[in-house]
Amino acid sequence: MTSKQTRSDASGSRRMAWMDWFGLIALGLLMVCSLVLLGQLLNLDMLDNKYLLLLMAGILILNGGHAVVQLPRRPSKGGHAAKIGCGVLAVILSAGMIYGAVAGGSLKSAVTRIVGKMVEKQTIDIIVLKDNEASSIEDAVGYTFGVLENADQENTAEVLKTLSDLNPTSKAYASVPQLADALYDGEVDAIILNDGYLPILEQTEGYTDFDNYTRILKQFDFTKEVAPVVPNESITVEPFVVYCSGIDARNSDVNIQSLSDVNILAVVNPKSRQILLLNTPRDYFLPLSFNGQLDKLTHAGMYGIDESMRVLDDLYGVETQYYARVNFYGLTKIVDALGGVDVYSEQTFTTKVMQIPDKNGNLYDDYFSFTEGMNYNVDGQAALAFCRERYSFSDGDNQRGRNQMAMIKAIFNKATSPAILSTYGEVLNAVADTMITNMPYEDITSLVKMQLSDMSGWNITSYSVTGYGGMEECYSMPGQALWVMWPDYETVNVAKDLIAQVMAGQTPVVPED
Repeated sequence: MTSKQTRSDASGSRRMAWMDWFGLIALGLLMVCSLVLLGQLLNLDMLDNKYLLLLMAGILILNGGHAVVQLPRRPSKGGHAAKIGCGVLAVILSAGMIYGAVAGGSLKSAVTRIVGKMVEKQTIDIIVLKDNEASSIEDAVGYTFGVLENADQENTAEVLKTLSDLNPTSKAYASVPQLADALYDGEVDAIILNDGYLPILEQTEGYTDFDNYTRILKQFDFTKEVAPVVPNESITVEPFVVYCSGIDARNSDVNIQSLSDVNILAVVNPKSRQILLLNTPRDYFLPLSFNGQLDKLTHAGMYGIDESMRVLDDLYGVETQYYARVNFYGLTKIVDALGGVDVYSEQTFTTKVMQIPDKNGNLYDDYFSFTEGMNYNVDGQAALAFCRERYSFSDGDNQRGRNQMAMIKAIFNKATSPAILSTYGEVLNAVADTMITNMPYEDITSLVKMQLSDMSGWNITSYSVTGYGGMEECYSMPGQALWVMWPDYETVNVAKDLIAQVMAGQTPVVPED
């Protein structure tokens, strides 16, 4: 054998050895990535067992096929070509599996950030006049603080205790307007007030410009534990009720106790695939659950989301198990992440100029127009305006409630369509940042598994109760007559009947006007 032939054979052997090692490394990478993907899917717990078994069988066959090709160490020249081809395919499949594992991890992380919330936050403000000389709370030495006489006493006492080094004194007042007047008249140097009262005060005649004359010197945050919800093993077969709450756009923290401007009960029957969206106007004049005193439904949110749920339970005779709460600003992010939605409007209207948050949460004035029928590709800002407008309608809050339910339908339809696959990451981040629910992770995964097992559609019916407007004194604002809506109990009874139909597995039939 010539030296030239020897060098050629050695070079060929090195190439073959390289091909062998490339194939084996690719096989090892495929096996590792397969295990990572399966582990992530098991941890996610959103696939039905039959799908998991099929996937595991497919991955086993895939890895076995690659092993058959790669493990023989000295195949023919054609065999080496097969090794290279399979190796390249294994690298591509491995990349896809890693992508799937990362996507599964992102989904688990996002859902975990949303579910099972067990705290509520209250913010207490120290408010002074705008021209007050104090630039920080340390400058408030010897101040007299105005406080509410019979409300939020526990948090107020805690704030005064925190300020004890300033040698504060306090003076009690019976109502929020009296507290504001005491600040205006110089009877007190500052007032201690739950941040949730500010929207109510600014909706009261004579105090709509309160924000123009005052400023917040200091804020204190307090949290309280909320009992976690025990996972429901029957959630895929038995009806349940979810309270859907929307809070004011000024609050960036969705955990904060606040007025609830959207109050919708979603009555769900998973077995019959029926969902009833039941809207209750924010100004409905109802007894509070914890003391029986009459107040506006929206004010119940100041005493915790559980109080809002119980007030509605008392009205309709149901037991609400879960809540889902979204910040109005969050609505814009969710709709934009979905790439816009198609929403049906019952009327043609143009919104009055309203304050809309920009991407940084700063408010600016804008208006939007909608036509009767389907409005396509509505973006986040327009969606927010669609949900908040009421002055353009003769029945105000009633139509606003119907529009809010129409928007929920639009979001639900887009979120359950194949179009979400291209933007699922953005949608998950938007939802995780702006929404909370007390529904346990286990209940959500059970519902996802149920949906994936047969991909059946849902029938969504909506209804809104109505009432009659007038002026009444409310528990949260004693001594002040506020605009309220007395319930029309004929419509309440219709709502109760619709709830009973869904609970019984029937398709709810809304009576004609």
